[in-house]
Amino acid sequence: MLELWDQAVAVWNSTLWQISFSQLMISAAIFVGFFLLRRLFSKFVLSRIGALTKKTKTQIDDDLLYAVDEPLKFTFVVIGYAISTGLLQFPENVSAINEKVIISLITFILFWTAYRAIAPLGMILSRLWSVFGAFSEELQGLFVKVTKTLIFILGLAAILDEWGINVTGFVASIGLVGMAVALAARDFVANLFGGLTIFLDKAFQKGDWIMTPHIEGTVEEIGLRATKIRTFADALESMPNGTLANNEITNWSRMNKRRIRMTIGLEYRTSRDQIEKILARLRDYVKTSEDVHQYSTQLIHMVEFNDSSIDILLYYFTKTTNWGEWMQARETHMLEFMRIVEEEGAGFAFPSRSLYMENTDAKPILPPQ
Repeated sequence: MLELWDQAVAVWNSTLWQISFSQLMISAAIFVGFFLLRRLFSKFVLSRIGALTKKTKTQIDDDLLYAVDEPLKFTFVVIGYAISTGLLQFPENVSAINEKVIISLITFILFWTAYRAIAPLGMILSRLWSVFGAFSEELQGLFVKVTKTLIFILGLAAILDEWGINVTGFVASIGLVGMAVALAARDFVANLFGGLTIFLDKAFQKGDWIMTPHIEGTVEEIGLRATKIRTFADALESMPNGTLANNEITNWSRMNKRRIRMTIGLEYRTSRDQIEKILARLRDYVKTSEDVHQYSTQLIHMVEFNDSSIDILLYYFTKTTNWGEWMQARETHMLEFMRIVEEEGAGFAFPSRSLYMENTDAKPILPPQ
């Protein structure tokens, strides 16, 4: 029994890479202890805070807690690692590397927290700035994406700098590659500035129905490089922001009213009195229709003697801008126009052509003998 105890003491005092087994065990116990503290912190502290945030009316505090949840848990791991390795007597060179690892982990936690928290913080800024009408949903998305990119670059530079890597010198050493990348990124920069132009001009926003010379559909997302548009064929297309910004954009969602323009062709056998009655009834119907925008232009006139018809132009606007409702109103009006024409004893013209046949029964005139 005494020999077994002596062997245990010998193992306890044995060393590995100049570190005693006792130090390793104590260090491991501390590290595991902080893992347990991490779980207790998550179960009793974060869960209680989460229960409180759910009782509030806003969603921002829930999103912010979710954003910092993982970095806070990882902080316990880093603290445990720093304390446990601090008890070990590493050689000087290993100790210097370990110190850089700890500082790098702390830097990583700080920038990771900022990276995850920028989205809910962007929502807070959006609500504050929306009072002045200067922060749309798309601009909030752009702000979040750009800020996340900057945080990532700054965090990576800080960690590299801690390890003695000169970021400026590194970038300068690959100057030729940088020039090639810059040339390749011309389109990206153009699309980025195109996106900024769209945001500042407020040409359209998410959910708008737009039409350009290249595409027509509903805007689903406005990104840094491209805008995603859902066409009426239900296909999702990505249009570069640079292309959109440099082309004419018709935003149908910004309409206050929607135009109806059509031409009715009457037969040439229609008399003057019939046409005057038809025009009067058409004008009266348009003026009294509940679908028609009464405070806008209304033009109903006979406009042309066409090849096969006498043409009447109808030009007015509906109250609705919804495409489906507009189509229904247009259909109802067309059926009513047909009824008016039929009740006045007239008919709609169709392309026709008259042929005049020469009389072949006449005797030919013969020359004198």
